[in-house]
Amino acid sequence: MKFLKNIFTFTIPLSIMLLSFIIYLFSSNISDNYEKKIAEDYSIVIITNTPLIKEKINVLANIKVKKIITLKKNTIINDIKSNLSKSSIELLRRKLPYFYKIQLEVFPTTQQLKIIKQTLFLNKNIRKIEIFSKNHSQIYLLLQLLYKISLILFTLLTIFAILIISKQIRIWFFEHQEKIEILKLHGASILYSSTSIFKYAIYSSLIAFILISGIYLYAVHNIIFILPSDLENIIQLTLTSNISLMKIFLLSFSISIFTVIGVLLKYKIKYD
Repeated sequence: MKFLKNIFTFTIPLSIMLLSFIIYLFSSNISDNYEKKIAEDYSIVIITNTPLIKEKINVLANIKVKKIITLKKNTIINDIKSNLSKSSIELLRRKLPYFYKIQLEVFPTTQQLKIIKQTLFLNKNIRKIEIFSKNHSQIYLLLQLLYKISLILFTLLTIFAILIISKQIRIWFFEHQEKIEILKLHGASILYSSTSIFKYAIYSSLIAFILISGIYLYAVHNIIFILPSDLENIIQLTLTSNISLMKIFLLSFSISIFTVIGVLLKYKIKYD
């Protein structure tokens, strides 16, 4: 009964910490995927008086320009020519400015967009700039906020798990101090004397890993049912299960084992 109690004392904080790690993995992956998606879809439209020299625009606000596409005048005219006479269409064709679509390698931040507009407007040939970023920016900033919150939560819960496990180990040392002293008198090392605490750490790490891995696999394969259907076009999850499970495994065992070793070293320095 006492063995199970010690196991669960280790397992509960580890499981909470690993659960927060899963939330961090999900939010990070969703944010990265959305950033890639909007970087591919997003473009800045500029209107110029004369043809633009594309080769002169390679970098904007330290973001590499992926490509600059010329929007054909005929395409624009065809969309509105049903309401115009032939003479008006010819006049429009002569007077219509030049339209270009700039695609960047990554989605710019609000501050970078301001810099981009200022940089482009240095070219006196550019008449107007449309950045179309409001909706994208709002969603992107929200996902970034969730990502940062999940990172902070994971960090705090990791510290919490380490403190709880450390406290439990110190309690164990206090309860078994007499036994440890006897073993030390017979030449046993502190590492050998603490074999049972390592067993608690290993068993607890394994239980926490199995439990949280089950939750992770369920969430990955049922993300569509967990989240509202309205978010299907926004949220994309592309986590590789094998890599993620390996991260969970290593985190579970490293936190518990290294915490035990840390407390052991402190104990050894204090009593040796």
